[in-house]
Amino acid sequence: RQPLRVVVDSNASAVRPGARVLDGSAPTLVAVAEDADAAHLEGLVPVVRLPRAPGGRGLSIPMLLRTLYEREVRSVLLEGGATLAGAFVAARSVDQVVGYLAPALLGAGPAVLADAGIGTITDALRLDVTGVDRLGPDLRITAVPGGPAPAAAPAPAPATSAVPASEEN
Repeated sequence: RQPLRVVVDSNASAVRPGARVLDGSAPTLVAVAEDADAAHLEGLVPVVRLPRAPGGRGLSIPMLLRTLYEREVRSVLLEGGATLAGAFVAARSVDQVVGYLAPALLGAGPAVLADAGIGTITDALRLDVTGVDRLGPDLRITAVPGGPAPAAAPAPAPATSAVPASEEN
Protein backbone atom coordinates (compact mmCIF):
# COMPACT_ATOMS: atom_id res chain seq x y z
CA ARG A 1 0.00 0.00 0.00
CA GLN A 2 1.36 3.39 -1.00
CA PRO A 3 1.93 5.75 1.96
CA LEU A 4 -0.20 8.88 2.12
CA ARG A 5 1.81 12.10 2.02
CA VAL A 6 0.21 14.64 4.35
CA VAL A 7 1.21 18.28 4.18
CA VAL A 8 0.23 20.32 7.23
CA ASP A 9 -0.20 23.85 5.90
CA SER A 10 -2.29 25.74 8.46
CA ASN A 11 -2.68 28.93 6.44
CA ALA A 12 -2.74 27.26 3.00
CA SER A 13 0.27 29.35 2.05
CA ALA A 14 3.14 26.86 1.71
CA VAL A 15 1.77 24.63 -1.05
CA ARG A 16 1.34 26.50 -4.33
CA PRO A 17 0.27 25.17 -7.73
CA GLY A 18 3.28 23.52 -9.38
CA ALA A 19 4.86 22.51 -6.05
CA ARG A 20 6.77 19.23 -6.22
CA VAL A 21 4.56 17.73 -3.52
CA LEU A 22 1.70 17.95 -6.04
CA ASP A 23 3.56 15.97 -8.72
CA GLY A 24 1.33 12.89 -8.38
CA SER A 25 4.19 10.56 -7.43
CA ALA A 26 2.36 9.60 -4.22
CA PRO A 27 -1.14 10.06 -2.82
CA THR A 28 -1.16 13.46 -1.11
CA LEU A 29 -3.47 15.23 1.31
CA VAL A 30 -3.11 18.86 2.40
CA ALA A 31 -4.44 19.77 5.87
CA VAL A 32 -5.38 23.43 6.33
CA ALA A 33 -7.22 25.46 8.95
CA GLU A 34 -10.97 25.86 8.60
CA ASP A 35 -10.53 29.59 8.05
CA ALA A 36 -7.66 29.34 5.52
CA ASP A 37 -8.13 30.40 1.90
CA ALA A 38 -7.27 27.19 0.02
CA ALA A 39 -9.05 28.02 -3.25
CA HIS A 40 -5.75 27.68 -5.17
CA LEU A 41 -5.56 24.00 -4.13
CA GLU A 42 -9.06 23.00 -5.23
CA GLY A 43 -8.95 20.36 -7.93
CA LEU A 44 -5.19 19.85 -7.48
CA VAL A 45 -5.11 17.80 -4.30
CA PRO A 46 -7.52 16.60 -1.62
CA VAL A 47 -7.77 19.23 1.11
CA VAL A 48 -9.00 18.59 4.63
CA ARG A 49 -10.08 21.53 6.80
CA LEU A 50 -9.39 21.29 10.52
CA PRO A 51 -9.86 23.52 13.55
CA ARG A 52 -6.88 25.49 14.74
CA ALA A 53 -4.99 24.37 17.82
CA PRO A 54 -5.71 26.12 21.11
CA GLY A 55 -4.16 29.57 20.92
CA GLY A 56 -4.79 29.77 17.18
CA ARG A 57 -1.35 28.60 16.05
CA GLY A 58 -1.23 25.54 13.85
CA LEU A 59 -3.86 22.86 13.52
CA SER A 60 -5.50 20.67 16.14
CA ILE A 61 -3.21 17.65 16.21
CA PRO A 62 -5.85 15.34 17.77
CA MET A 63 -8.29 16.30 14.99
CA LEU A 64 -5.61 15.74 12.35
CA LEU A 65 -4.88 12.27 13.73
CA ARG A 66 -8.60 11.46 13.96
CA THR A 67 -9.06 12.51 10.32
CA LEU A 68 -6.14 10.34 9.24
CA TYR A 69 -7.51 7.40 11.21
CA GLU A 70 -10.86 7.80 9.44
CA ARG A 71 -8.89 7.52 6.18
CA GLU A 72 -7.42 4.22 7.44
CA VAL A 73 -4.00 5.69 8.21
CA ARG A 74 -2.65 3.72 11.17
CA SER A 75 0.93 4.97 11.33
CA VAL A 76 2.40 8.45 10.87
CA LEU A 77 6.05 9.22 10.17
CA LEU A 78 6.55 12.85 11.14
CA GLU A 79 9.20 14.52 9.02
CA GLY A 80 8.23 18.11 9.64
CA GLY A 81 10.36 20.80 11.14
CA ALA A 82 10.60 22.06 14.69
CA THR A 83 7.16 23.71 14.70
CA LEU A 84 5.24 20.59 13.68
CA ALA A 85 7.35 18.33 15.92
CA GLY A 86 6.74 20.69 18.84
CA ALA A 87 2.99 20.66 18.17
CA PHE A 88 2.91 16.85 18.23
CA VAL A 89 4.90 16.76 21.49
CA ALA A 90 2.66 19.43 23.06
CA ALA A 91 -0.39 17.36 22.08
CA ARG A 92 1.27 14.28 23.63
CA SER A 93 0.82 12.57 20.26
CA VAL A 94 4.28 11.04 19.92
CA ASP A 95 4.73 7.34 20.62
CA GLN A 96 8.27 6.89 19.27
CA VAL A 97 11.23 9.17 18.64
CA VAL A 98 14.09 8.34 16.29
CA GLY A 99 17.02 10.70 16.50
CA TYR A 100 20.45 10.75 14.96
CA LEU A 101 23.65 11.79 16.70
CA ALA A 102 26.77 12.65 14.73
CA PRO A 103 30.21 13.07 16.30
CA ALA A 104 30.36 16.75 15.40
CA LEU A 105 29.85 19.93 17.39
CA LEU A 106 28.11 22.92 15.86
CA GLY A 107 27.89 26.36 17.39
CA ALA A 108 24.36 27.01 16.23
CA GLY A 109 21.54 25.48 14.30
CA PRO A 110 17.82 25.01 14.18
CA ALA A 111 15.97 23.73 17.21
CA VAL A 112 14.60 20.20 17.14
CA LEU A 113 11.37 21.32 18.82
CA ALA A 114 9.63 24.66 18.69
CA ASP A 115 7.03 25.49 21.33
CA ALA A 116 6.23 22.08 22.76
CA GLY A 117 4.80 23.41 26.01
CA ILE A 118 7.96 22.39 27.85
CA GLY A 119 9.45 25.24 29.82
CA THR A 120 11.51 23.49 32.46
CA ILE A 121 13.45 20.27 32.88
CA THR A 122 10.70 19.15 35.26
CA ASP A 123 8.19 19.41 32.40
CA ALA A 124 10.41 17.50 29.97
CA LEU A 125 8.97 14.57 28.07
CA ARG A 126 11.07 11.70 29.43
CA LEU A 127 12.05 8.94 27.03
CA ASP A 128 13.05 5.30 27.45
CA VAL A 129 15.76 4.33 24.97
CA THR A 130 14.73 1.17 23.14
CA GLY A 131 17.53 0.93 20.62
CA VAL A 132 20.88 2.33 19.58
CA ASP A 133 22.33 1.50 16.18
CA ARG A 134 25.65 2.57 14.70
CA LEU A 135 25.42 3.95 11.16
CA GLY A 136 29.00 4.57 10.13
CA PRO A 137 30.28 7.16 12.60
CA ASP A 138 26.73 8.22 13.55
CA LEU A 139 24.24 6.79 16.03
CA ARG A 140 20.52 6.24 15.52
CA ILE A 141 18.72 6.35 18.86
CA THR A 142 15.17 5.04 19.17
CA ALA A 143 13.12 5.88 22.25
CA VAL A 144 9.54 5.88 23.51
CA PRO A 145 7.86 8.31 25.91
CA GLY A 146 7.47 7.22 29.48
CA GLY A 147 10.82 7.41 31.17
CA PRO A 148 10.76 8.25 34.86
CA ALA A 149 11.15 11.81 36.04
CA PRO A 150 14.63 12.53 37.37
CA ALA A 151 15.18 11.90 41.06
CA ALA A 152 15.71 14.95 43.19
CA ALA A 153 19.37 15.85 43.19
CA PRO A 154 21.14 15.71 46.54
CA ALA A 155 22.09 19.03 48.07
CA PRO A 156 25.46 20.18 46.73
CA ALA A 157 28.48 19.91 49.00
CA PRO A 158 30.09 23.16 50.13
CA ALA A 159 32.23 24.69 47.40
CA THR A 160 35.87 23.68 47.46
CA SER A 161 38.83 24.41 45.26
CA ALA A 162 38.92 22.33 42.08
CA VAL A 163 42.68 22.80 41.79
CA PRO A 164 44.83 20.18 43.57
CA ALA A 165 47.00 21.70 46.29
CA SER A 166 50.18 20.86 44.40
CA GLU A 167 49.06 23.03 41.44
CA GLU A 168 48.02 26.15 43.39
CA ASN A 169 50.05 29.32 42.81
